[in-house]
Amino acid sequence: MLRPRFRSHGFTLIELLVVIAIIAVLIGLLLPAVQKVREAAARMSCQNNLKQIALACTNYEVRTGKYPSSNTFGPYNGWPVLILPDLEQENVGRIYVPAANWSDAANDVPRNSKVKTFLCPSANGQRTAKSSPSPAIGAPLPTTPPPATVTGAAWDYSNVAVVAQTLLAYLNYPDPASYPITWRGVMSSQGSTVAQITDGLSNTLLIVEDANRPEYWVRGKRVTDRNPSFGGDGTATGTLVGGLWADHDKGFGIEGTSADGNTFVGDCAINCNNSFEVYAFHTGGANVAMADGSVRFLREGMAIRTLAALGTRAGGEVVPGDF
Repeated sequence: MLRPRFRSHGFTLIELLVVIAIIAVLIGLLLPAVQKVREAAARMSCQNNLKQIALACTNYEVRTGKYPSSNTFGPYNGWPVLILPDLEQENVGRIYVPAANWSDAANDVPRNSKVKTFLCPSANGQRTAKSSPSPAIGAPLPTTPPPATVTGAAWDYSNVAVVAQTLLAYLNYPDPASYPITWRGVMSSQGSTVAQITDGLSNTLLIVEDANRPEYWVRGKRVTDRNPSFGGDGTATGTLVGGLWADHDKGFGIEGTSADGNTFVGDCAINCNNSFEVYAFHTGGANVAMADGSVRFLREGMAIRTLAALGTRAGGEVVPGDF
């Protein structure tokens, strides 16, 4: 008897191409969702870091009677150095030499220590470090940030800064000497007490994001063909000082930029320019910590004068409730 013959059929080329096309469509649909989840996780991690820093600054105020100053001169050190014990970073704090400048050889080991609390997962973690030559202890303070020199070291960075004063006052006070003292931030060069924050702790900025320094970024793009308007190193690389966590350039004033982020002063408040302005790599805004320890997400479209009002500790401004 003749047995029936069954022929096994494999995939045809057309069927294989259809399957590949379906997989490609599914990946295209899933990838944005995965990216959103990753960004949400990074944003939450960043917010948690800011919360920890704000609490550390509050503990410092309770312990010493005032908040850390935005920077110290002679020797040059940043405010993050002062709160290391409050961040459970005693091991780094014990080997840090506060009598030396942050960039001195005596602080090589501690400044190269990774302090993750000062970092945002959304920012670039592969930046090129630069250091600022520090003047001798007791020398006159420079009127502008000292020029930076390339070290080639893979130093750890920070993405946080403080508002020292609201330089938006340039619009009303051409002479900086005429700034009202009430326009200063919580962590100005002298620091301040809780009692001096008369604008309200929940309406006053304490810590803000200023991501990706010492690189120069404008409107989400790295700029290498020109120098930043402030805080530049005088070379064609366009990089900034203030990127290292121990660097003393951790305080700035709110100026705002033009809409394209290239010109100071202007109405663009958030994520316009990282040259000593509020800047982050989160979609639609930046994280900030208020003086009461709460963490807020400031939208990119917020008014520059609202941001400036939040930067003062005793300006007496009326701040919109939905900032």
